[in-house]
Amino acid sequence: MSGPIVTLTTDWGDGAFFAGMVKGRLYSMIPDVRVVDINHSLKPFDLRVAPYLVKSACTGFPSGTVHIIDILSEEESGEGFVIVQHNSQYYICTNNGLPFMVFGNDYQRAVEITLQWPTKYLNFAAYDIFCVQAARILSGTPLSEIGRDVALVERHFRYMVMDSLVKAHVWHIDSYGNAYLDIRIDELENVLAGRKYDISYRGVRIGEIKESYSDCKEPSLTVSASGFVEIAMYKQRVCDILGIGLLDIVDIVVRN
Repeated sequence: MSGPIVTLTTDWGDGAFFAGMVKGRLYSMIPDVRVVDINHSLKPFDLRVAPYLVKSACTGFPSGTVHIIDILSEEESGEGFVIVQHNSQYYICTNNGLPFMVFGNDYQRAVEITLQWPTKYLNFAAYDIFCVQAARILSGTPLSEIGRDVALVERHFRYMVMDSLVKAHVWHIDSYGNAYLDIRIDELENVLAGRKYDISYRGVRIGEIKESYSDCKEPSLTVSASGFVEIAMYKQRVCDILGIGLLDIVDIVVRN
């Protein structure tokens, strides 16, 4: 099965009609397109979790894939809408800090969309603007004809390093009750630089990093398939056992 790919990551909710509207327009505009739902259940208007979802779920798609990310889209005549090219994939979203939190300065190009809003009512960026740009990209229109180069608006909501303390956030709790932290294993290893560490969450010591999920016989750290560090426990919902909630802070104390 071949054909261009467009993914959707939004805060629309699973019970709304928005996904159907956008998919219908994409199928009507782009021959042989395949539309992939990444997630429509993100908390409305909340940019704190979305970057890690995009980084984990979208970056592995093949070159040429277009990703529509409709979260906290400002409905203003196209102002602030961007296309970010990263590893020959294209991310259409709002320049509201989200793309910076995903890519930082590691991207090939970012252009601000100059197309004016096509309707009188400024209500649905993904349908009115993002679908059109996805079709243009997949038809071969160069980014230079779509918009002007622009810097990404900086926004920070990530783990923090303070002397011998790493403050990580829980950005995702999966269906098994594992808690994903907003620090990747390579980032943690870089901070640790071979040193030991201690983690205590609500009085419970969390064990050393385990190589596999089945090794987590007690609350432990392991590494998810996306590369992010997670707190896990074999066949147990560690989030319930420890009372871990979304966006909780987990302190990693580095020992010299």
